[in-house]
Amino acid sequence: MIADRLDLPTPWAVRPLSGTPEEGRLLSRWMGQEYLVETWHQDWPPERWSEELRRLHASEGGGPFLITYEGRRFAYIEVYRPLHSDIAAFQPWSRHDLGFHLAIVDRALTGRGLGTAFVSDLVRTLFRSFPEAERVAAEPDVRNLACRRVMERAGMSWVRTVRLPHKEAALHVCPRSRVRPAPERPGVAAPLGGRPEARHPAV
Repeated sequence: MIADRLDLPTPWAVRPLSGTPEEGRLLSRWMGQEYLVETWHQDWPPERWSEELRRLHASEGGGPFLITYEGRRFAYIEVYRPLHSDIAAFQPWSRHDLGFHLAIVDRALTGRGLGTAFVSDLVRTLFRSFPEAERVAAEPDVRNLACRRVMERAGMSWVRTVRLPHKEAALHVCPRSRVRPAPERPGVAAPLGGRPEARHPAV
């Protein structure tokens, strides 16, 4: 199970979500924020979110997670297998490859480089935890320029624009060969394919 192996480095912490009523209320509130309505298109009522979280939690290939930064709620992510997803037809995938969806739920934590730092750490963690995986993918809404910049800065290259059932998406992929070791200096995160970046840059 992915939930058993997703061990992110500090200052991140990860908690699997199982679809409790409280989690459904949280996701409904978060996804009702205007900037996430525009990019996720999932401003659902709490009951539907609880149902969706239960479905994802029961999946063998992935799962939903709450990410915290220094104890503060930071992001909601879904990890999945591209071979069994809407992007299966757009790229050669192995059954071991992984993908993720990312929603930063606290807008006060945006614009500080944390998105790039988190994606870098997440992709390293996925490759470390799943050594058989050769690629990690993400497919943000093509209009979500901020998220697309995060992916590029974190070393996830744009491959193509694809039409999915619910959106037009920018497909980004990071091959294992592009990942560099994480820096040893505390408080610094290195993008997967580039220079180290401070955790709190003024962006």
